[in-house]
Amino acid sequence: MKKPSETRIIKKYQNRRLYDTATSTYIVLEDIKQMIIDGDTVIVTDVKTGIDVTRSVLLQIILDEEANRTPIFSNDFLVQIIRFYGKSFQSAISPFLEQSIDLLRQTQKRFYTQLKATYPKESLPSSMELWKTFLHDHGPQLQQNIFDYISNSTSNFLQMQEQVHEQFSTQAEKFINMMQFPFNKGSK
Repeated sequence: MKKPSETRIIKKYQNRRLYDTATSTYIVLEDIKQMIIDGDTVIVTDVKTGIDVTRSVLLQIILDEEANRTPIFSNDFLVQIIRFYGKSFQSAISPFLEQSIDLLRQTQKRFYTQLKATYPKESLPSSMELWKTFLHDHGPQLQQNIFDYISNSTSNFLQMQEQVHEQFSTQAEKFINMMQFPFNKGSK
């Protein structure tokens, strides 16, 4: 039976040490990663300032994973993310990516539910090993397929945004011209 998720408060010291208040022990990033995998919510605060530094710790975990394992993010994907910063549609990217990840998570959950319903309980461990082998052998291709899907979705989103921008600009120009119609620009 799965334990209910907890909220773990982690204190980060200036010397980069991390302290888990639930266990009263010093921990490392790998421990925080495992807490997240186990379903816990993690909040990391800077001891000196009290500022929430959870995002920077999570990004560090992702950076470590990307550097030391098979990366999830391709260079092209990271370049596109960097290019989104400072653009007018930056605020739309986060919800879009969150919805894409949520859709992927739901698909994965349905897949495992169907897998459990398809295979008898006693053969499930061997079936799971087969799937692990399959995913290991075909992981890069699956990763590329997911990347292509996200890239295409992002491209479609950007095209839609450009069309909306063009339509808005056209309508705004028509409105401005309509407001100037009765007045002669050259007369005083």
